[in-house]
Amino acid sequence: MSSSTIASPANKKTKRSHWFLKGVLWFVVICVFLEIALRPFGYGHYVIYKPDQQLLWVPIPGDHKVTEVNHEPETISSQGFRYKQTLSLDHPGIYRIFTFGDSVTMGWGVADDKIYSAQLERMLNAQGCPNEKFQVISAGVNAYPQSLTVERLKRVLDDGYKPDAMVLAFSFNTGFDELDDLQGKAREDFLKKVQLKSWVRRSALYNFTIEGLLRSWVYYRIRGRIMLGTWDTAASIPNAPADHYIKELQAAKDAADAHHAPLIFLLMGTIGEFQSTHPYQKAMWDFAQQNHIPIVNMMDVVKNYKNQDDVFEDHVHPTVLGHTLIAQQLDPVVRSLPSYAAACNPSTPPPTVASAGN
Repeated sequence: MSSSTIASPANKKTKRSHWFLKGVLWFVVICVFLEIALRPFGYGHYVIYKPDQQLLWVPIPGDHKVTEVNHEPETISSQGFRYKQTLSLDHPGIYRIFTFGDSVTMGWGVADDKIYSAQLERMLNAQGCPNEKFQVISAGVNAYPQSLTVERLKRVLDDGYKPDAMVLAFSFNTGFDELDDLQGKAREDFLKKVQLKSWVRRSALYNFTIEGLLRSWVYYRIRGRIMLGTWDTAASIPNAPADHYIKELQAAKDAADAHHAPLIFLLMGTIGEFQSTHPYQKAMWDFAQQNHIPIVNMMDVVKNYKNQDDVFEDHVHPTVLGHTLIAQQLDPVVRSLPSYAAACNPSTPPPTVASAGN
């Protein structure tokens, strides 16, 4: 047998290297092709978040963005709110409401003009109040636990936006509440992770695979079994006692009182949940009653819908109809506030504020 018919070890190694490099090249070509091909379908146009020392992550301003599901238009103003207008600090003749919460309030899968904040703004402006116009600004942020929704509420007040009323929605991300307690190196390490994700999230391929396919196939299926929270109140690992949660509600009330901005609570439930089964839901209801804070209980509303898919697009996020129902429930509560009466009917005694729901 001639030596030419026997492949030397060096030749074999060269061939393996050749095929490996060829495979890497094809992988890169395919990734680039998919990155370009996916962008016309909305991938690569999601809202990006940047690190923030107080709030951990906040949305970066931008238009021409789309929601993670349904790819509906999503606008983040230059001030970081889901609102199309730039806000002045002083707003004579404008009754201003801020809404605070998680992805429900930010409007997961729902277009700018269909989230409950936008719908509430239209309802209030259609009431014929002769002296005022109304702004309802969504300050909700995806994945925020209650602790961070309260911190964002404080930030809005400290920044001088002067809300005439505020809505604080129940957050389903109670398992993340301890993030706000991170200090020192642990906090800095978390902020570095936020920065890293802000870069990879610009990729259409990342959006499609990690935040699309894997979210649907894996995350939604196991979240309730691996972490704290109310994603599935019947199956989730229970949270700690509600003392810490009540302190957060008290902090929100104290900040609102200090700035003379009336507070409204928005109590939410998951699909098919018609009563408060989680300790934090009960705590929000009890706190509202004890402190005379008007509260809207959406569980009392959605139970009237036999087909829950009409009002929920997944386990917790409302459909457009769900957002409409929230706005419809908030509308009369806002109009019952003394600040509303003072703005619209300065000569009329303010009405008594009542809770909505049972």
